[in-house]
Amino acid sequence: MGVVYKAEDTKLGRFVALKFLPPEMSRDPMALQRFQLEARAASALNHPNICTVYEIDEHEGQSFISMEFLDGETLKQHSSADPLGVDKILEMGIQVADALDAAHSQGVIHRDIKPANIFVTRRGHSKLLDFGLAKLSPISAGVAEEEVDATASVGAGAPETNLTSPGVALGTVAYMSPEQALGEAVDARTDLFSFGAVLYEVGTGRAAFAGNSTAAVFDAILHKTPVSPVRLNPELPDELQYIVIKLLEKDRDSRYQSSRELANDLRRLKRDTDSGQPTHISRGVATAHAQKLQRKRIGIIAAASLSVIALILLSFYFFRWRNRPIDAIAIMPFVNASSDPKVEYLSDGLTESLINSLSQLPNLSVMSRSSVFRYKGKSTDAKSLGKEMGVRAVLLGRVMQQDDNLSVSVELVDTENSHHIWGQQYNRKVSDLLSVQEDINRDISDTLKLPLTGDQKSRLAKRPTDDPVAYRLYLNGLYYWNKGTESGFKQALDYFNQAIDKDPKFALAQAGLADTYSLFADSGYLAPGDAWPRAKTAAMVAVGIEDSLAEAHTSLALVKAYYDWDWAGAEKEFQRAIDLNPNSAAAHHWYGSFLAKMGRQDDALREIQKARDLDPLSLLISTTLGWDYYVSHQTNQAIGQLKKTLEMDQNYSPARRLLETCYEQQGMYKEAVAEWQKALTLTSNPEFAAAIGQDFESSGYKAVLQDWLEGLQELSKREYVSPYDVAQVYARLGDKEQVFSWLEKAFQQRDNHIVALRVDPAFQNFQSDPRYRGLLKRIGFPR
Repeated sequence: MGVVYKAEDTKLGRFVALKFLPPEMSRDPMALQRFQLEARAASALNHPNICTVYEIDEHEGQSFISMEFLDGETLKQHSSADPLGVDKILEMGIQVADALDAAHSQGVIHRDIKPANIFVTRRGHSKLLDFGLAKLSPISAGVAEEEVDATASVGAGAPETNLTSPGVALGTVAYMSPEQALGEAVDARTDLFSFGAVLYEVGTGRAAFAGNSTAAVFDAILHKTPVSPVRLNPELPDELQYIVIKLLEKDRDSRYQSSRELANDLRRLKRDTDSGQPTHISRGVATAHAQKLQRKRIGIIAAASLSVIALILLSFYFFRWRNRPIDAIAIMPFVNASSDPKVEYLSDGLTESLINSLSQLPNLSVMSRSSVFRYKGKSTDAKSLGKEMGVRAVLLGRVMQQDDNLSVSVELVDTENSHHIWGQQYNRKVSDLLSVQEDINRDISDTLKLPLTGDQKSRLAKRPTDDPVAYRLYLNGLYYWNKGTESGFKQALDYFNQAIDKDPKFALAQAGLADTYSLFADSGYLAPGDAWPRAKTAAMVAVGIEDSLAEAHTSLALVKAYYDWDWAGAEKEFQRAIDLNPNSAAAHHWYGSFLAKMGRQDDALREIQKARDLDPLSLLISTTLGWDYYVSHQTNQAIGQLKKTLEMDQNYSPARRLLETCYEQQGMYKEAVAEWQKALTLTSNPEFAAAIGQDFESSGYKAVLQDWLEGLQELSKREYVSPYDVAQVYARLGDKEQVFSWLEKAFQQRDNHIVALRVDPAFQNFQSDPRYRGLLKRIGFPR
């Protein structure tokens, strides 16, 4: 940032150093503010080991700082590539620790401790330089909690302008603390970590954290332990090694907690070293010890032999365990580190996109979205995640967007022992989001050493669109689609349509559009005649654009099953989707649900259980499994399965509604009403829940059904109500004529719920009626 000149102060007759801001940076307000606050931060400190700032001024439009002239060289120049002697390390260490203690006590965090910012005079005096990235906490003003960047709020009355933001990593990469590298909030302990890296380097002649790229250095800082300093330089005392290792603890709570504590330990070590009293045993005492040791030697050798054998066996099993292939992973919801809710779509979307693309890899099971997103916003360790989801590794990630800059950091962690397997940081422009996803896919595949064919590699690398704006619009649509609400679906439609406008060949956005219309119909937000034709058009366009897209074939299968009633065509599309992506829990789930409605219960159970294996925490899949038991007339198994679902989430109302139906089938009316009331309360209808409870007490279960029927009929005046659902209520009331009247309406409207007619136990008492058999024939169910 600066150009430094040696100058003479003609008034006081002394040499000074003048640090000028280069002309091109003088016009940059941010650079100017940082320059000014470097002077402000340093001038607030009066300490013999901190370079003194005399004034800040301007000359012919160029800002400069006048500071103490120091004759010597920086520690970077002073130490060169050779380690310093222990005496010099301790002397410098004590002085810099004292300087940091003075700064920290005044609420100043340096944030850029490195050899180039420590000056060593010809007399061996150390001085701390360059507070241009400092962070100030105005403790003296009595507002210790309010932290101020040394890059903000310049001068009295100046407007507050944040030149850095939470989540932005500032400093010199090789000396950053882990919290700095992650862009987290820092405190004084970040300087101690950086100083530990300095002591390591001057003591060994080697950087503590090195790599061929910035990402590699970040990875080393976050996950790797430097080689023992004593191994690199046997002249270093063990006590100094202990100090350095403690400074380099990745968990800040395990480091030195203050510079004063560090300075005291360095002084004690220097005192012991200067006194020439290293710990040793005199010859007489050594002889006595030798005699005792001689008597124990045989026993020790025998014990050591047994230990060696045990270690060999343990090493063998450890080697086998370490080389077990990773065949199941969970991509956990990426953390939005931007502190901006508007970026949430980016972190969620990137997570889901990686799940979808990596699930195509052979011999790798990838947990689906619904399982991993149950942990969103929760702090859970890798071992627990592995146990709960049955995976060998978890991928953790953080997304940070600052203006047009995007930073994505990822880490693959072994769930057996929480060890780091692989990690990387990708710093790109937001417009390069697609390339970031491609790089992560490729790097994970390479790390796991998965054997890929040429076709698999090309599919993994294939971009869903070449338009970065269209892709971000699609991720926005995905974000709102996953909310599962009417308003969310409406916003999803808007974003998917915008993405398609940007790129009409964007097959994934077309599939998203199809799925949104399908759910509009299934949820009753739109009449079938309004929703399903649009879903069909979008699904067919998606398949036409990209026949190798599993999601497009799943979308088309749903249309063929629930609108076209083309059973053979639906099954063909489901099977095509599963061939393209065997790890798609959604494809297996919907295929299983379809097979159950066709009366193929064994095949259905196999597919639904496969979906559950891929997505063990999915409430929807777990409930569908309960429904499959229910329509197979295994009501007790259905009740047990639904109770397991509610153990995962007692507020999942679809499971409670189905449980109510199962209880009713068993004649357990009191339990049925209790579940119905809970479901109504969960859907924000506590008044109706109370009313059906009162009606049940006074008039029995049929009164409850009658209340529900009246409610549906009233609701149908304002919005679409499934005639099949109305027919179900009449069936439970035993009103045959109304049952077939409403089933006919469902048929005429192509209500997708009628696809369950063949297996629905609600209509088992009407199956002997010719109208029932005739309806099955008109719908075209296979025999």
